[in-house]
Amino acid sequence: MSLFVLLPAYNEQESIRPLFKKFQTLQEISNMEIRLILVDDGSSDATAQTALEESQSLGILLKLVQHPKNAGLGQAIKTGFMTFLEISKEGDFLAAMDCDNTQPPELLIKMYNTMIVGSYDIAIASRYRRGSKVIGLSKFRELMSYGASWLFRIAANLPGVRDYTCGYRLYNRTFVTKLHMYYGNSLFTESGFACMIDLLLKAKVLKPKIIEIPMVLRYDQKPTASKMKVLKTITRILNLLFKNLSSTGKTPDLGQTFNEQQIVRIPEKIGNRK
Repeated sequence: MSLFVLLPAYNEQESIRPLFKKFQTLQEISNMEIRLILVDDGSSDATAQTALEESQSLGILLKLVQHPKNAGLGQAIKTGFMTFLEISKEGDFLAAMDCDNTQPPELLIKMYNTMIVGSYDIAIASRYRRGSKVIGLSKFRELMSYGASWLFRIAANLPGVRDYTCGYRLYNRTFVTKLHMYYGNSLFTESGFACMIDLLLKAKVLKPKIIEIPMVLRYDQKPTASKMKVLKTITRILNLLFKNLSSTGKTPDLGQTFNEQQIVRIPEKIGNRK
């Protein structure tokens, strides 16, 4: 079993060194094989080169995929998920998290153990469970996230979910495969930060078993400014909310046999592979 970690990155040169050091420590204390998938989304700094150098120096397995120009978080997440399906095997897990050193990699141990014991499909690092804490985030951003949480709890009502906007999640490969088989190229249609909400809402039709693990979010450790376009993100979130309220969804065929040929391959023109 391998634990893959998807890191969408845009100008995160300063974050990579301390973050990769945490992954090295995590690998040592967990005895798990950790493999990073870093999607460099058209960075103008030395994000890609720094990632290669640090992974080699620390002995961390790294798959680097580069976009020739910035395409947005949604496209970076799509590239990461498709890369995972290509290079992983049944029984592996995929974690998706920010590359800005604000989310604790060590939480993956608890997320993974909880998923195994409870046979969960998704584990979410949540800011809205007992024991969670947010440090260094502006009051406006906290209010926006909290408001979105309550709106989607009412509108989507996914069992076990309070934190719809946090992208720090752990997925088992079987469920990722089902998602891809069901939606195909329409799985990722949001380009910005709302893509993580959209992914969770789309997962609802497959009736996933979800667990939330309390997280301490350290926004005070972020070395670069946020890339979120707040007004645009709010607009997209509201659009997703109304879309979810008006949609009914079709009934999926969960008994369909998985065929590796059904995976959409990443076009070579999307970037360089290291």
